[in-house]
Amino acid sequence: MTRFWKRKIAAVSTLLLLGSSVGTSASTWAESGDYPPFETEVIVRTVNQFTDKEDVEAFVEQAERYGVDVISMNVKQDEDDEVPSGQVFYRSDIAPIAEGYEDFDALREVVTQAHAAGIKVHAWIPQFHDQEAFLKNEDWQMQSLADGKRTPFTGSNGSEYFVNPLHPQVQQYERSIIREVVENYSVDGVTLDWIRFDDYNMDVSDYTIAQYQAKFGYSPLAIDFDKDSPQRRQWNEWRTDRIGKYVGDVRQDISRSTNPDVQLGVYVLPPEFTEVGQNVAKFKQYVDFIAPMAYFDDWGFNSEWVYGSESGILKDTRDRLAGTSAQIVPTLDQDWTDEDYQEIYGGIRQNYPNVNRLSFFAYGAWTEDELAAIDERTGWPSAGEKDYAAKLPEGWSARNIGSMPGKVSYSASKKQFTLSGSSSDVWGESDQLNFIYQPLKGDAEMTVQIKSLSRLDDWAKVGLSIRESLAADAKHVDMVLTPDNGASFQYREQTAGDTVDRTAEASVPGWLKLSRQGNTFVGSVSADGKRWERVGTIRIAMTAQAYIGLALSNPGTDSAGKAVLSNVKITR
Repeated sequence: MTRFWKRKIAAVSTLLLLGSSVGTSASTWAESGDYPPFETEVIVRTVNQFTDKEDVEAFVEQAERYGVDVISMNVKQDEDDEVPSGQVFYRSDIAPIAEGYEDFDALREVVTQAHAAGIKVHAWIPQFHDQEAFLKNEDWQMQSLADGKRTPFTGSNGSEYFVNPLHPQVQQYERSIIREVVENYSVDGVTLDWIRFDDYNMDVSDYTIAQYQAKFGYSPLAIDFDKDSPQRRQWNEWRTDRIGKYVGDVRQDISRSTNPDVQLGVYVLPPEFTEVGQNVAKFKQYVDFIAPMAYFDDWGFNSEWVYGSESGILKDTRDRLAGTSAQIVPTLDQDWTDEDYQEIYGGIRQNYPNVNRLSFFAYGAWTEDELAAIDERTGWPSAGEKDYAAKLPEGWSARNIGSMPGKVSYSASKKQFTLSGSSSDVWGESDQLNFIYQPLKGDAEMTVQIKSLSRLDDWAKVGLSIRESLAADAKHVDMVLTPDNGASFQYREQTAGDTVDRTAEASVPGWLKLSRQGNTFVGSVSADGKRWERVGTIRIAMTAQAYIGLALSNPGTDSAGKAVLSNVKITR
């Protein structure tokens, strides 16, 4: 697989009798709102995983144990490492069989054992990264233009052998391998990979030049591939159209086969790589699923790039698939942190609820621990976007909004809460925070003493919050203290709008007060809980039904950071 380069009800003052009735917090929503587990697909490089029948038996047994639904098996080598790209791991009459597999039909063994275990098998078939085809015929080689000279393209390191995706004989050869697999093996799906170029400056072989010149009246050699221009855009669009047609031809081959119900999918690069001539919109009508390679850290993006609702790889894929029933199967790494998975799973569930299968890639052999970890995560975010279990006084619930990790404990003897959390923030258009809350209907005033903060980021925010909903982008008003940046009265006036703050000098230990009367919110700070300084007032049109409570957000990554809060009082 290609590996290129996150109302006032009564005037009654209620001092919470913290410790009089402590139990496990679990709202009805949390009990009934557990996420359905994602289906699991694992992508297996055969040369690393399957060398004999015993390897297959061991892997399928583990796959069954840990809930794997689909094995996407490499039936044609993708990289030029252990064996040359283009060699195959099944009994082929067309492609060269990889050394060590002459008498071991890995594909047949995997299909047989996986199907017996109720696991589907997809044939992962890389296309135009193919050393064997590259060496078979010089006319098939992808040509690149560098320093005015045409040369066979073998990658930046000289060991990536690309064939010309546009050459009819190359296409017929690669399609014949797909047909051979579909006709002879009861696979459930075929997933194409490496259906692309590598940059704007290819292919410039004689065949492609002649085809392009006949259509547009000029040679692509006249294009400056290093600069954006109408000519370069026209060139790239033409190449992209041809790639799209190729996928259509593969679909037609499958439809005409004796196994026409085989699903067809494509592993695709991020949309940022326009130079490779790959555009899902060009072949969306031919596929059953698209597997965008969402390796955010490999590509140099932040984690939100995976699941963002306004931009990112899943947003782009969904837009390009508009008007079709094709599914999105995000392809993820297997070695991210739990915090990354919590965040990304939560973002996918919130923004892309139709995604029901996640695919995972491992360059080497899969270990049992890796499969077990994926299985454990299928229902995640386990503590995000729903209440998490915590021993709290009656009426309180705990939730990690924004799918970031955080915990709370309560001391009945000291009548104080201890909150933790990391890699989170309440700012911008969407928040991540640990929120210990109660439902609020109408007006209220809440006070708290911030007793201590330890090992928290300078811009960690601890204190009081009123939120219109429990969504990450909800309208909210907060009165908080920070370890080193004083007090902040902050608010978001519109759902998914920007957050604004007003600051004041203050330090820990200190007291905070936040009140709501109608749509007017007031935040104040005090050193002793008696003499109050107003920090800010704002009018926000917020629904009468809201949520009030204690909040912690901490941009730092130290999981041992904590905040101790006491003297919690809500007046309704």
